[in-house]
Amino acid sequence: MGKSLRSFTLFFICMCLLTGCWDRRELEERASVLAIAIDRAEEDKNLYKITVQIPIPIKIAGSSGQGGGSNADAVKIMSVTGRTVTDASNNLQMRLNQRLFLGHTRVLALSEEIAKEGIQDIMDSFRREPQIRRLLWPIVVKGKASTLLEIKPGLEQIPVVFLMGLIENGMKLGRIPDQTLGDYFNQTSNVTMEPFLNYVEATKKEVSWKGVAVFRGHKMVGILNRVQSWALIQLRNEKPGGDIIIPLPNTKNGYVSFRPHFVKKKLMIQEQGNTKSKGSKPFSATYHCELQGDIVELTEDLKIPPEQFIVQMQALIKKEMEERAKKLLLQLQKQYNSDILKLGLTLRAKHYHEYWKKHNWKEDFRDFPVRVKYTIKLRRLGMEMQ
Repeated sequence: MGKSLRSFTLFFICMCLLTGCWDRRELEERASVLAIAIDRAEEDKNLYKITVQIPIPIKIAGSSGQGGGSNADAVKIMSVTGRTVTDASNNLQMRLNQRLFLGHTRVLALSEEIAKEGIQDIMDSFRREPQIRRLLWPIVVKGKASTLLEIKPGLEQIPVVFLMGLIENGMKLGRIPDQTLGDYFNQTSNVTMEPFLNYVEATKKEVSWKGVAVFRGHKMVGILNRVQSWALIQLRNEKPGGDIIIPLPNTKNGYVSFRPHFVKKKLMIQEQGNTKSKGSKPFSATYHCELQGDIVELTEDLKIPPEQFIVQMQALIKKEMEERAKKLLLQLQKQYNSDILKLGLTLRAKHYHEYWKKHNWKEDFRDFPVRVKYTIKLRRLGMEMQ
């Protein structure tokens, strides 16, 4: 009897410790937000306009064994205004019969106007919200951010799913940087670097990646186009970027197309010899970047042996890439004064006492000597050259 009592007591205690699913909420009882867009309200510039995209499960193709409808039927787009992001969210909740759920949000679209004003107060709300995933993508949109949620691409029922595919495919190819909300938070909390976000343009039927938006602190200060963005991710993330199309010298309309596949980067910080003279810079940086790739197109036959062709093409591509890198550095240093290259991270890690502790990197980055040297290796010349 005593053994049975002990067993029952132990069982009863264990049952008391089990909480169960007391706070569960069924999916059908939630209004899952897939994307959020933030603009300035047209009627009052002191208010934010928040637009959300909510999928309608029963209208999506394949759900409950039913056929799907059009893009407009599969999602609900709603807009509200508020003094803050939280105020707007509360106003939106008053218009819904289900509780808002932000755990599935994948895209945060910010208008270019909002980004240039500064987004610190907006990001503070998302940083404190436990439902928000750090893996969602914050994106700056040319014009109104709400346009991104209203596109009808035709290839997907849910517009945000099309955008997610575009970004994910671009990241796998190494042509679009993988910049998440968590990355943005880390960069704005780190004194050694500045943040950037992907920059897109949306119309009624499609969306196109245009480059990256450069930030200084929480304020957007400029844009890098696709070519400059590809040079950036080569030096920063060792990603190949897009195809490089170069005019052939001594031809009328000849072009060569080079497709990079592998990137290897090494950053060297050198202490300069003459550091006592007034105005001299005690350190300089050199990026050594090795680029391997293929010739995928040649619009004019140069009528030269393959060995000579390889040498000539490597020199031509090297010159083009170093010119692109030079223009990139000119924009980042002189025009934007924003270290999105993470150069300051290396300086602080390797030369803290010699340089970092004695300088204000936010101001010194503008005049810090930086060079980029490329090494080009052609792996394949195409079947025609065989």
